[in-house]
Amino acid sequence: MHRAIVAAAAVVTLTATLVACGGSDGDSDKAGPTKDTGSSGAAEPGGEHSPDAVASSAGSLVGKLGDTLALEGSPTNLDTTGTVRADFTLKKYVDRAQAAVDYFKAPAGKRLVAAEFTIVSTGTGTYRGGYNGAKAIDSTGQGYIGKPGSPTVGESLDIPLILVPGKRATGWVIFDVPEDAKITAVTYQIDANGVDEDRTGRWNLG
Repeated sequence: MHRAIVAAAAVVTLTATLVACGGSDGDSDKAGPTKDTGSSGAAEPGGEHSPDAVASSAGSLVGKLGDTLALEGSPTNLDTTGTVRADFTLKKYVDRAQAAVDYFKAPAGKRLVAAEFTIVSTGTGTYRGGYNGAKAIDSTGQGYIGKPGSPTVGESLDIPLILVPGKRATGWVIFDVPEDAKITAVTYQIDANGVDEDRTGRWNLG
């Protein structure tokens, strides 16, 4: 819950561009297997979905719920020395999520959806990212960028998210989407402020 409160304070001071300095190194665990073996692929209360099993898709830019996609940052990234690489796993997706703090509820005419990621920094440079690297994509191709805040099912990714090589983090990203939108995919762009689609992973839902 404390992360949701921190996010509430951060949204007042942050612009849409993620602040890429300060913060923590994320979870203290060293990099290891990024698999998360879900027990069921069926919908859970609140529209939550988790994978039947996690199949590694490292080297591919497209996968399904539960897959791990290996992404590499732009070589022109000036925020760090070394090469930024990270393994991204979409662990769970909730179609109708609830915000842990009222401030982050979806506005009228929209609903909240949420995606849980595990991110492992595998390069030689420090990875800096967060909620604004993620998007929920609807059936028309329209994307909805992530926003700060935690859902009731878990805590959000750190704000800002900073992972030195070998570190990992797990957390949720929430999105405001139109009430009648059919969300068909979730994407994550390793360079959140870039435009290079080759550096974006996509997980197809359903």
